[in-house]
Amino acid sequence: MSPEAAVRLARLVLLVVLAGVYLWLAAGRPLTRRIRWLAVGLLVAAALSYPNFGLLHPQRGVPPAPAHIHYWDSFHYFMGAKYLPELGYTGLYEATLVAGRELGAFDYVAHLRDLRTYGLQDARSVDAIAVRARFSPERWEAFKRDLLYFGPQINEWRGLFQDHGYNDPPPRALLLHLLVRGVPASLTTVTLVTSLDYLLMLAALAFAAWGFGGAPAMLAFAFLWLSPLARFDFVGGSVLRWDWLAALVIAVALFARGWPGVAGVLLGYAALARIFPAIFLVPLALAWLAGRQSGARESGPGRCLAAALVVLLLAGGVVLAVGEDGGHLAEYRAKIHLHGEGVFVNAVGLGALIAGYTAPWTMGADGGAFVSHAALSAARPPGWLLGLAAVLYAALALPLIRRARPLEGLLYMVPLLFIVLSPTGYYYSFLILLVLLPWRDGAADPARLVEMALLAAMMAAAYAVEAVSDGMLPFFSAVSLELALYFALWIGLEYARNFRTRARRLAPDVSAHDTVVPETRVPRL
Repeated sequence: MSPEAAVRLARLVLLVVLAGVYLWLAAGRPLTRRIRWLAVGLLVAAALSYPNFGLLHPQRGVPPAPAHIHYWDSFHYFMGAKYLPELGYTGLYEATLVAGRELGAFDYVAHLRDLRTYGLQDARSVDAIAVRARFSPERWEAFKRDLLYFGPQINEWRGLFQDHGYNDPPPRALLLHLLVRGVPASLTTVTLVTSLDYLLMLAALAFAAWGFGGAPAMLAFAFLWLSPLARFDFVGGSVLRWDWLAALVIAVALFARGWPGVAGVLLGYAALARIFPAIFLVPLALAWLAGRQSGARESGPGRCLAAALVVLLLAGGVVLAVGEDGGHLAEYRAKIHLHGEGVFVNAVGLGALIAGYTAPWTMGADGGAFVSHAALSAARPPGWLLGLAAVLYAALALPLIRRARPLEGLLYMVPLLFIVLSPTGYYYSFLILLVLLPWRDGAADPARLVEMALLAAMMAAAYAVEAVSDGMLPFFSAVSLELALYFALWIGLEYARNFRTRARRLAPDVSAHDTVVPETRVPRL
């Protein structure tokens, strides 16, 4: 068995154990000292498994490069942000080619992606004089020095030149630019910058324990660090790829503890960093509107929304004040439009599911089967179909959102992201909300604990699928199918839980012979 296969098997087993813990609690059994220590052990084991038990990125670095850095991803985020004023969102590959050739490299690179059109362009068509004109002499020399560091660390420059560039939203890109503008690329500096994510996630774990209880937080983060979608292989050791998730987790913990204004600030930041987290403001808006209509005095959703809107408006004002030359807002809009029309083998969602299972497969000269990019693109479902699915789901979820506490309402946005967006795999780190938000004062409904167990088991099954998959597309298509099945079961369980809760409220006088299943209470650690 290869080391990578052994890591995958270990993570699969740990997820099965995690599912067992959730089922144990769902059965109403007590949280004994042994189970509490098992939760601690799962968290520690998951944390050790996250960097592949020390294997880190065995395929990412060129010996003796330290593989704790994801150089491919870090190159895009470090160089793209540091030189944002000169490169905008479309000049990274052209500048890298010109600078590299001045340094005596990249003579073998024949094509690179044109980030204005997403097509491939001939390397000979790049205007070196125009590229250098974007930089001052000092900044051009700094760019080349930084490239000298990254150059030997990346083992496949042909592939990197055909990636899709740097895509942070302008407010987040400007913030990262301020962080790294004066930082030279070196082992020390890149290690420090790529370590910020770990500090943020540890802070998120601490806040989750404060907001929801120690055991719920440990089990939730064990799930996160064991997930086949949020693992180290994809963006571990990159530059601030988890800040939006840390902001999201800390925000819900703050809201749970009665700090809705600060929670709104962090939710606003999460939306600025990755745009799609703005959808988590929708249930809060519905709760605020319902409170206004009923005359309730609950001000949490309103204060949270107001704080988030202030952050978004201030960030928008900063981008406008910086201007097009600094913020590159129009360029970003055009590029993200192209990005949204593209197809990616690591996408997970309803659209990716339909495309992955309807695109025709082709037999290659080596006997292997593959799907061409053109075939995958042609198999994408029409927008109206995904829109209709989103409307149907929204109609199904709206009654549940209206009856839920404001924070619980965020749960129902997770399937909507699956239906509408088909994000790439690592963004499904937001699944942590499904195993964290149902807890309240160390208690969770047994039905929701069953949902958590089912999700952990399905993530374990994804590792088994990966073991027999021939490539990334079959794996991510299978995960899309698993999640589609899970969300269908999940919404059914949510309705069953809701009906049971309403029935209990309508029949408060329970005879001594009747049994009411209480919420499972977990002492704080």
